[in-house]
Parts: sequence; C-alpha cells; structure tokens
Amino acid sequence: MKPLVLDKLQWPTLLDLLAGYTQTTAGKDHCLELKPNLSRDDIELGWNQIVPLKNLIRTGYVPPIGDIPVLTSTFRGASLGQTLDGESLREVYGLLQTVKSVQRFTTDFAEKCSTLVKFDRTIYPLPHLATAIETAISPEGEILDSASPELLSIRRKKLSLRKTIETEIKGLLSDHEVENYLQDKFFTVRSERYVVPIRLDGRGRVKGSIQDTSDSGQTLYIEPEAIKPHNEHLLELELNEKLEILRIFRELSAQVAADLDTLKANYEALVELDILSAKARLAANLDCCAVTIHDQPCLKLKGARHPLVTTPNGGKAIGNHIELNSENHILIVSGPNAGGKTIVLKTVGILHLMAKAGLLIPVEEESEIFLPEEIYLEMGDSQNIEANLSTFSGHVLGLKPILEQAGPRDLVLLDELAVGTEPQTGSAIGQAVLECVADRKALGVVTTHFDNLKGLAMSDPRFRNGSMEFSVETLKPTYKLVLDIPGQSHGLEVAEQMGLPAHVIARAKDLRGESSTEMDRIIEDMLAAKEQAKQERAKFEQLRMETESQKFRWEQDREALLKAKEKASEKIRNVYQNQIDKLKIEFRDQADQFKKLVKKLPSGDQLTELKDEARDSRRSAENKLSALESNLQKLGDEYKLKQDIPGEPVAIDQLKVGSKVYVVSFEREATVTKVQKSPPAVEVSVGLLKIKPALQELRLIKNSKDTKPAKKRSTSANKTQKIGFIVPSPTNSIDLRGQDVERALEKTWAFIDKAVLRGETQLILIHGHGTDVLKRSIRTALTKDSPYNLDFRPGEKEEGGDGVTVVQLIL
Repeated sequence: MKPLVLDKLQWPTLLDLLAGYTQTTAGKDHCLELKPNLSRDDIELGWNQIVPLKNLIRTGYVPPIGDIPVLTSTFRGASLGQTLDGESLREVYGLLQTVKSVQRFTTDFAEKCSTLVKFDRTIYPLPHLATAIETAISPEGEILDSASPELLSIRRKKLSLRKTIETEIKGLLSDHEVENYLQDKFFTVRSERYVVPIRLDGRGRVKGSIQDTSDSGQTLYIEPEAIKPHNEHLLELELNEKLEILRIFRELSAQVAADLDTLKANYEALVELDILSAKARLAANLDCCAVTIHDQPCLKLKGARHPLVTTPNGGKAIGNHIELNSENHILIVSGPNAGGKTIVLKTVGILHLMAKAGLLIPVEEESEIFLPEEIYLEMGDSQNIEANLSTFSGHVLGLKPILEQAGPRDLVLLDELAVGTEPQTGSAIGQAVLECVADRKALGVVTTHFDNLKGLAMSDPRFRNGSMEFSVETLKPTYKLVLDIPGQSHGLEVAEQMGLPAHVIARAKDLRGESSTEMDRIIEDMLAAKEQAKQERAKFEQLRMETESQKFRWEQDREALLKAKEKASEKIRNVYQNQIDKLKIEFRDQADQFKKLVKKLPSGDQLTELKDEARDSRRSAENKLSALESNLQKLGDEYKLKQDIPGEPVAIDQLKVGSKVYVVSFEREATVTKVQKSPPAVEVSVGLLKIKPALQELRLIKNSKDTKPAKKRSTSANKTQKIGFIVPSPTNSIDLRGQDVERALEKTWAFIDKAVLRGETQLILIHGHGTDVLKRSIRTALTKDSPYNLDFRPGEKEEGGDGVTVVQLIL
C-alpha cells in the first residue's frame, strides 16, 4: 500500500490510537509499525483471538501486563555470557513478577476467554530465579547484604573497622600538638584512605604520609601513621567486597542464561498478549466486530463508522450502509458540502486497511468485505506547489496510474472527481474517468456534485447512486447515506447556514430563479416515491404484525382446545377404568364365595341350583366387565389417531403447491399453498385459514376419498337417540336468531370452542324457524365443517322443537 494513500486515509493516526492502548514499549513499537498486508487466513486467525478477549474486556477485565522494558539487549548479553548489572537483573525480576500476575489472570479467566488458554500454557514465572534476584538485588539495582553470607560478613567487618578508624582519628584531632596545625577540625577520605587536613606550615608536625593537596596548595591531606594499618585492612576488605559482588552478579547472570529460552518465551508471550489486548480494547471502545471475508470483490458494510470521527458531543460517528458487488461496483456519492461525502469515502478505505492489518472493524456483524490487492485514492485537492502543479493538474496526474493500473481486485476512491476546472469540461472528464474505471471492473467510491455523474447510475447498471441526507427543517446535514437516490447540493442553504450575508443569498436566489434543474426534479420525484414506499412498508409491517398476533392467539386457543380434549378423554377413560376395577373386585369376590359354597354344600339338586345361580351371577359380572372394557377400547381407538390416519407419511420433495394433505392435529384435509425446500417448511390452507404445520403432522392424500370423513363425526340421522334431554342454561345455550349466516356460524364455532374448554358436552343452538336458511346452514356446517367429534338432533318439544339444534360433543 502506497505511503501517500495511508497518510490520506489517516492510517498513522489510527495506529497512534491503537498504540495508546498498549502497556509495553515493545507492544507500542509493534502497533506503530502495523502494516495492512495480512493474508485472509492470518486475519481470521487473529480475529478469532481478538473477539473473545474483546468480550472479556467489555466486562471490565484487562490483562495486568504493565510497562515491561525492552529486554532485547539484556537477553543478548546473557546469551553471550556477559555479566549483567543490577538494573538489568531487576528488569528480569520485573518480567517474572508480571508473568506471575498474568498467569493468575489467565488461570482465572481461561474458561471465559479461549484466547487466554494458549498464554496460560506458554508462560512460566521461574520462581527460583525470581527469588534469587529479589534476595540479592534491591529495587534500585544495588547488591543487598542478603545476597550471600560472605558479603554480609565482609560488610560487617568494614563497618566495625570504620568505627575504629573514626574513633582513633577523632582522638588525633583533639591532640593539642596537632590541633594548632589543622586547616579544619574534621577528617575526610582521599584515595580511599582516611586523612586529616593540615596547613602547609604544619608539615612534619604530624607523622604520616601525604595522600593529596588542596587546589591552592595550602592544605595537605595526611594519612596519620597510627591509622595506616587500619586503612590498609579496609582497602583489603573493600577489594574482597567487590570480588564477592562480581561473583554474585556472575552467578545470577549464569542463572538468567540458563533460563534464557523460558525468559524469551515469557517476554514474547507478554508482548503478544499486550498487542492482542490493545486490539481488543480498541475494538471494544469502537464497537468493532469480525465480518465475513469474500474471495470475490464485493462489500456490504452495515452501520459502517469511521474510527476517528466523533459527533460534536464526543459520541461515535453516524453508521451508514454501503453495498457494492460485481454488478453495481461503483458508488457515486453526492449531496451538500460538509455533508459527509468524503467521510463515507474514507470510511470505506480505512475499514479495509483495518481488516488487512488484522483489526476488527466498526460495523455490524452481518457485514461483508473483500481484501483489495491495492487501494487507489485520489482527492480533488492534489495541489503540488513544489512541482509547480495546480490543483487540477495535480489531480489529473493522480488519476493517470489509476486508469492504467487499477484492476478487478482493487479498490478505487475518488474524492471530488475532476474539480478545479471549468464545470462542463470537468463533468465530461469525470464521466470518462468513471467509465474507464468501470471497464477495468474495479470496485470504487466517488464523490461529486456533477449532475451527469449522478445520471450514470440511472442508465448504466455498473453504477449506483448514494446521497448524503440533508434536513430541510434544520438546514443541516444528517450525515446519513441514502442508497439509490442521487443527492442535491443545497448550496444556497449551506451558504446561508455558514453565515454568508443575507443580501448575497437573496441575490443568488434571484440569479438562479425559481425553476429547478431537471436533476433536482428527478431527485424530488425519487424522494417522494421513496417516502410513499416507506409508508406502504409501514402499513404492510403493521398488517404483518397484526396477522402474526392473531395467528399466535389462534395457536394458543388451538393448543388449549387440544389439551381440553385430551383432558376430557382422559377423564372418561378414568371413569371407565374405575368401573372396570370395581367390577373385577366384585367378580373376584363372587368367585371366592362360589368356591366356598361348592366346598360346603353336598351333592344333589340343591347344589345344582346353587351352581346355576352362581354361574348366572358370574356370567352377569363378566358381561358387565366385558361391556366396560369394550367401551374403553372404543374410546382408546378413537383417540389413537395414528392407527386410522388417512394418507401416507410425506417428504418435502413429494409436496408441491396444490397437493392434497391430511393435517393430523386438525383431523382435516388441506391444500398445500407454499413449499420451502431449505429449511423444510410448508403452508397449507384449511378452508379460509392458512397455517404452517410441522412436516410430520402431514399425510399425503393420493385420493381424497381416503380421508373417510364419515368416521370422524356422526350425523343426526343415526345417533339422535343417544342425546338425552337437555335443560337450557346461560352456559350451555346461545341465541343466534336475527344473525346473518356468516356471523351466526362465527358465533357458533366460538361458542363450541369455549364449551370444550369448560368441559361442556351438551349444547343448545337457538336459531328459530324463519325461512329455514339459518337452521340448514348451521346443521350443514355441523355435519361437514366441525373440527370436533359431535352428534346433533332437532330439539324436543320441551326444548324448543325444530327451532333449536341440540349438540352432543364426544370428547
């Protein structure tokens, strides 16, 4: 990617923002040098690591890495066998302490964040080395007394000897013979020896050797003869101390060298984690996410935001939808000045740079991108004073390589194309340039005010219009991109908003006149059509929501009815079963009594009579038991629908619009109205009702006669005698008189549905006589359209005669 393109797309500024989230110097240096040149595999691998870490960071947890210094030179010195100083050793100790903290963090959060698993297994805090350095080296890099017993012994001897020397030399300074020749009444150290300052005229008065003189030559620094042996011993101790310190440094350096591979792995792991953490923190703060990467040139950016643009109150930039593909591969963005056209163009550019560098991008998750091999950027302000080029000349020079080199896998960004010259010529050049770019099949985004470029999208499918929205109420841009509608410049409105004098604005309006350009009229018509379409969509959405709500309520009612039906049948089964159990007990009791009688009675006619009587009792009990078991079996058969379901199980490939099916849960025949192969889904019509049952609820009917509707319900012709007399009440009767047929049937089914839910089984429908139309319609519907098993008959005289229909629900 050319450095000039990176600069114009503000890539260095984004890297500064990213580097600000790092904690280590090495991590910061890496982020500042990040290049947008990764392969698709490397990008997706990086995203898979960043996303879990981003989610963890959003909960408030950040890896505690801290500021680890660059240890490259320290590691190099240890590998060459050099002796490390105290500061370098303390840096190694700091690294190990960070490793210890990070390891606790990775252990605690590895289950929540898969990215941390690798680091939890990679780093090791080397506690033996950390303890050795901590014991020997102070935070300031100095050797501690605890570094070794020998060092502690030497330093204690030095301290004791110094006290002895100072005591003796203080006694010397108090001597009257010496006191008269002292320059100052103090002692000092010269050439690592304790000395006293004597005036030049006191030379020879104090026994000892001269170690130094003052700059003026008037003061002699003499080592007294009496403390010379002590000074010699002190020098010997100091030499031994230095040798011991050197030994300790060498020993610690050797330990560092021995663990160098682990230390390097720790350091590299922490820097890598720091870089990943910075990328994740950037993504969390900008609401970035991973997207789908396509091999073929296309992009669908949903809610795309420029990462460096904020709103006036500090919020995130406005998100826009930008979509291009192999057919519509050049977006022409128009609209008012300062309306956001250039921001949209730069957003497309910098988001692709972020993706190619392995960063998550600020869009919605449903977005899609491709990885351009090259990004070409040319802006209409390409003035070059040093090269003696005007704005237009510099612009044309920038267009030349694009027209010669851009290809199908490149992204072309042209801002204010062909400005800087006479408008008619500029617009002609602009159109020719865009047609050339389109011929080269590159994806592109261009901003313009030229009407002829806006018109390209209306005549050439390779182009697509987009406009920056402008609020005529506030006279301010909204920064929202509207696809497929060209934009108006709103030049006068913007000039007025920016404070151009009112009389100048008025004169401009007079000069322009009241008539709009043809393009303005086209745009206004398109906006009006869009608004109308928006309103129609709103109406459709409202209707869809109401339909869904009604369907949901219907499903709930249907579920309740099915449950009530099952509950009623279970209740009946329980009643029968209880009676059977009682009869079985009674039968067993009678059998036992019979056996006892047989044993007690003698043979003869009396015994024969008793045997006959017992046999009759037994046969009576058996008949009762058999009758009840038969009734229970019939009831069970009635509800075991699968044994008698018409048709055959069906696969999705066997269905087509118009196929006849049987819906098991409805016990009704239906017609297929819609078939979806993947995922499998079917819509069927049951009368006027359309439903979407599960595929396993359907049976394919090759012949509609197979549905056997007569088995489902009885008619009044053959079951009337089973319906007993009913006393009307408010809960078991409904008055339908005076209703039209459609309304009366609607109320009838609603009344029966509620009765089923209450467990009512005997109902009265009051329809009157009239012309018999309502009566016939109700009874026909009960015969042909009822979803329930039921019988019905005309009312008895006491019930209302033929003016009512008595219904018996068989639950």
